[in-house]
Amino acid sequence: MGFLQPLALLGLAAAAIPALLHLLQRRVPPTVQFPAVRYLSETERRHSRRLKLRNLLLLLLRTALIACVVIAAARPVAHLPFGRAHGPSALAVVVDNSLSSGAVVNGRRMVDMLADEARAVVRRADATDHLWLVFADGVPARLTPTEARTRLDSLVPEPVRLDLGGAVRAAARVVRDDGLPGEVVVLSDLQASALSPGMPPAVPVLVWTPPPGPGDRGVDSAWTVPATWLGGGRVVAAIGGTGAPADVQLEVGGRVVAHALAAPGATAVFDVPAPPFGWHVARVVLPPDELRADDAFDVAVRRVAPPRVAVRPGAGPFVADAIHVLERAGHVNAGTDVVVDDALSGSRVIVVPPADPALVGPVNRALAARGIPWRYGARAAGSWAVTGELPGLADARVLRRQVLRGPGGRTGVLAEAGGTPWIVRSGDVVLLGSRLEEAWTTLPVSAGFVPFLDQLVGDLGAGTYRRVQTAPGDAVTLPASATALLGPAGRIALPPDGRLTAPRATGVYFILGAAGDTIGALAVNHDPRETRLVRAEPEALAASFGPDVRLDDASGLDRDLFRGARRADLGGWFLVLALATALGELGVATVGGKR
Repeated sequence: MGFLQPLALLGLAAAAIPALLHLLQRRVPPTVQFPAVRYLSETERRHSRRLKLRNLLLLLLRTALIACVVIAAARPVAHLPFGRAHGPSALAVVVDNSLSSGAVVNGRRMVDMLADEARAVVRRADATDHLWLVFADGVPARLTPTEARTRLDSLVPEPVRLDLGGAVRAAARVVRDDGLPGEVVVLSDLQASALSPGMPPAVPVLVWTPPPGPGDRGVDSAWTVPATWLGGGRVVAAIGGTGAPADVQLEVGGRVVAHALAAPGATAVFDVPAPPFGWHVARVVLPPDELRADDAFDVAVRRVAPPRVAVRPGAGPFVADAIHVLERAGHVNAGTDVVVDDALSGSRVIVVPPADPALVGPVNRALAARGIPWRYGARAAGSWAVTGELPGLADARVLRRQVLRGPGGRTGVLAEAGGTPWIVRSGDVVLLGSRLEEAWTTLPVSAGFVPFLDQLVGDLGAGTYRRVQTAPGDAVTLPASATALLGPAGRIALPPDGRLTAPRATGVYFILGAAGDTIGALAVNHDPRETRLVRAEPEALAASFGPDVRLDDASGLDRDLFRGARRADLGGWFLVLALATALGELGVATVGGKR
């Protein structure tokens, strides 16, 4: 047994007061020699024994009364299977206020239900407990109960994704390292997509069981085809979640320009007429449902003038014919904005391997002089399938190639042949691993050759720019030449290294260079995993939180909380005992006094 207020035990010294009063009131009667008294001696002896027993009983009852009152004031507790009191504990409460918590369930937002449950948990904590709250940022914050209640009173959904598995593991670490007995309480909508693998927590985990979530559909992603428009183009959007097909709208400049019907799991394709030259913001919008935050997705659209292209003799006849077709269609003009050659003969150049192997060395030296990290290697023959995002590559094969050696990784790789780089871009230079001739690749005699060149020269002619797609709060690295972002709320200055945390407000932020020109676009949209409101199965929760995880409703959570430090408060029992003792003392004093 222990005491929550041990200093109150100093009051036990008051239990000596009845004994002191008893000793002070003792008196020895004088001896009187009177003959008649001898007849009463036997009666006096019997009465004296009864009086001593009564006084001793009163002394004990009064002492016990004081002791019971003092012990009750010291709040005695014991480790018993009943009671709500607990010893000092470490408690971490994970409150999942990520984007999905904004879903409306039974007329209330999920985040408001989570805040109510969290307040009920925090009310059970007292000043002796060590308390942490973990919100959508996944970082445990040490708070007092008063501070925690203040934070919970202003809780709102954040436009970010919470890695629930990682947050619980982080909470378990602070509880484990604290040294006090404790547990982690998880208050979440328990999205299956929020769980991540990892070492199960080494402390007990209590999980509140939320009500069934609503169905939801959202826009998972959107992109433009082609990436840069010479005239009109297309915006393609992937719809995720669950539910029936919906009328999807495309807004450009705040005006609805196209509609499409799409179901979750499908794509919506919008044909867009040519906008004015420059950058624009397109927004894909779904009809509102129970979760509004994933019903829109922003994408940057860029339209440029047709590039001026020059084809040198070293590029080969197939390239010259294809560019002539594009010129007649109005996709390119004559000029030298983009040069196609077997040497670095322009500022923006598409380089094919020289037909003469002896000329590979001068090309590599020119690449090194311009700071391009890629080089041409040995020549190889074979048959390789081509993969990449450029159009026209689906059925192409490579029969001969000049191996491309570079910095490693996939940065700048536009297409691969046999799983290794075949077309790469570094700044304003594009290197092809094969000449665009029949002996090198089947691409020049395929139907996709002209669209392939159209995309290649169009992207290069559009200049060096960067499109970045990210989610709120994610780490982003922008080009070194970037100086600021221009977004819906105005201009945002950038740090010198271009590294920043993506803004919390969704939308398109244009990337500005040193001269104030737009060199790219940063599109900030919700994480599509937040659209998937399917609840995790108990097996998945056990795998992430440990096999001893407890799934409780509100009453079960209240019952299991502080189980590791649960102690029954015996103060009430001692007060009852004190009352019984007082009644006994009153009875003994009253009956004995009458006698």
